[in-house]
Amino acid sequence: MGIEKATNWEEGAAALKEWLTTQPHLPQNIHPLLLQRYIHSTKGDLEYAKKIFIHGFTIRQKNPHIFANRDPLEPKVQQVLQAIDMVPLPSIEGCEDKFVFYRLVDCDPDKFHFNDVIRTFFIIADSRLVQPDVPMNNGGDIPIFDMTGFTLRHLTKVILSTLRVYMKYTQEAHPVRLKAIHVINCTTFLDRVMYIVKPFMKKQVANMLHFHLPNSETLYEHVPKDALPDEYGGKQTIAKQKAEWFKRLESLRDYFTDESRWNINESRKINNNNNNNNELCGSLRKLEID
Repeated sequence: MGIEKATNWEEGAAALKEWLTTQPHLPQNIHPLLLQRYIHSTKGDLEYAKKIFIHGFTIRQKNPHIFANRDPLEPKVQQVLQAIDMVPLPSIEGCEDKFVFYRLVDCDPDKFHFNDVIRTFFIIADSRLVQPDVPMNNGGDIPIFDMTGFTLRHLTKVILSTLRVYMKYTQEAHPVRLKAIHVINCTTFLDRVMYIVKPFMKKQVANMLHFHLPNSETLYEHVPKDALPDEYGGKQTIAKQKAEWFKRLESLRDYFTDESRWNINESRKINNNNNNNNELCGSLRKLEID
């Protein structure tokens, strides 16, 4: 039997929503654009979309220290957003890829609280998925991490159990098409960073990594310069984009604090779901990676 494919994202999202009504233990109040992202990320493969939906929401349920209490206006989240730039960059003409820029603003390691950082990361990531101006096209997601200011003391603040959850979700359940990962202004202790991260990284994702030394222009060989912040030779303004995303997060406060959109209720689970869950554990594939 061939794989059932959705002919367009709207039809696929409607089919996914209909399937959810047969899974009463799963969240039902899912944002329409988020449903479309699941279809888009799997290129219309409905069965695969169902599997990563279950997988992702199960990970969320098991890790409330990352995926619960996600009020974007809560002080700890606001502190992270002030201390670290996590800024989706606008699309540019002629390029279908989507870029998100990350860098430290406050480089004090004592203010680097890893669980709060990862929780805030997922707030930003989830907010992007319900933005109509973040296109669903043939391009892929390309995060860019600037290591300027990152020290060995920051590295000691990394919590391995949280890192494991972060890597598992982003590689197996995040409904995007990951295309490449760029790390710029690499530190002299990059090998130590990779020693910690690499055990949790799938080979296909590891192959997407590109490292760039300080004062190097090699990033421009992969990313259009116009797509970058102006401090890096591009035409985007971090401060302006960050202020805009603060407003978007504020407008999404009810979305993030509405538990009906995120929580699994095991007491409502239908017994015949067991076979589906066993199949999920045994055969879950990677997310679509271009």
